[in-house]
Amino acid sequence: MRKTLLIAASALAASIISSQAGVYSQNVVGYANAATSGSGSYFMTIPFKVGVSNGANEIWPLVGGNPTIPDSSQLLVWNGSGYTTYLSDSGSPTLWDDNGGSFLNYSPILPVGQGFFLIPFSNTTNTFAGVVAVNVGSSNVLTLNGSVTYALGCVVPYAGYVTNGNPVTGAGGPNLWAPAGLPDSSQLLIWTGAGYTTYLSDSGSPSFWDDNGGSFLAAPPSLSVGQGFFLIPFSTFNWTVGL
Repeated sequence: MRKTLLIAASALAASIISSQAGVYSQNVVGYANAATSGSGSYFMTIPFKVGVSNGANEIWPLVGGNPTIPDSSQLLVWNGSGYTTYLSDSGSPTLWDDNGGSFLNYSPILPVGQGFFLIPFSNTTNTFAGVVAVNVGSSNVLTLNGSVTYALGCVVPYAGYVTNGNPVTGAGGPNLWAPAGLPDSSQLLIWTGAGYTTYLSDSGSPSFWDDNGGSFLAAPPSLSVGQGFFLIPFSTFNWTVGL
């Protein structure tokens, strides 16, 4: 997925976006553009607080009476064991239908840091605009239970290795590696567009990550801005994202 990140507003915080992404921020307000092709499957996350609730109707609002996401696009939200599917519908009061095409009386919520699938009905550029979630001590800390499958995303707009990010030094990133407490043999699944590439955390590996066969990787897995992933921790740990 081709993505670019542009940041606006006055300088309010230190840079939180990896220089590896080729973009920088000294703000807490910004936007990201994500180009998606029709009928492709994209595993994404919203990297900003949008509107009042991060509702799908706020993320993809009507603009001048026109939808910002093609009607009949599919949104698949992980419920812990499968997906709840929604259909975009500019004629619905909430802009969304259930999977049967009936109007919803609510809009799906996509919190910062939650992964989801988007299957656009036709080519579109998604513009995610809002405030970077930087509430230290709350929004960037999450307790994850062992052997549970989580659909996740980095709570700050970030591109680079999953091992980057240090809440002590203030370096931004997902901070997913053994020194940060990620248990060995935890599984990371990254969507390729047609399936998943699976990685295993390994404190003995030079990169702290192995391939799915247990062989050391020379470099850790990496993410792009707004890219979601699945994580299955081997045991319970507190995940703290670097800001």
